[in-house]
Amino acid sequence: MSARRVPSRVRLVAAAAAVLAPLLASCAVLVPGTPTPAPPRTVDGAQLERDVRAVLADDPATAPLATAPVQCPQQVVVYPHLVLFCQVVQGPVIRSIPVTILDREGNYQVGRPF
Repeated sequence: MSARRVPSRVRLVAAAAAVLAPLLASCAVLVPGTPTPAPPRTVDGAQLERDVRAVLADDPATAPLATAPVQCPQQVVVYPHLVLFCQVVQGPVIRSIPVTILDREGNYQVGRPF
């Protein structure tokens, strides 16, 4: 039997892979003390619903809506200037209430229902 000759380029690539594999693996290791990204801040939907009811109750024009069921999105990631819509169901009528996220801390402003 004769030995099969492997082209020199194949041997070079195999040698390079053997040398680079440990280096590449070490790049994937986390260095102790490296900060991990914080989870994104979210809006508490239950608190948002309570705040919407309070805003509705404070205005005499919208006070009757404050006793109706309010539904707001849950666990929405905070992005400044994002507009969410809560819904108020009053009999057969569904009204939307815009809520604008003001800043990265999650402060928001409740708008007028339409």
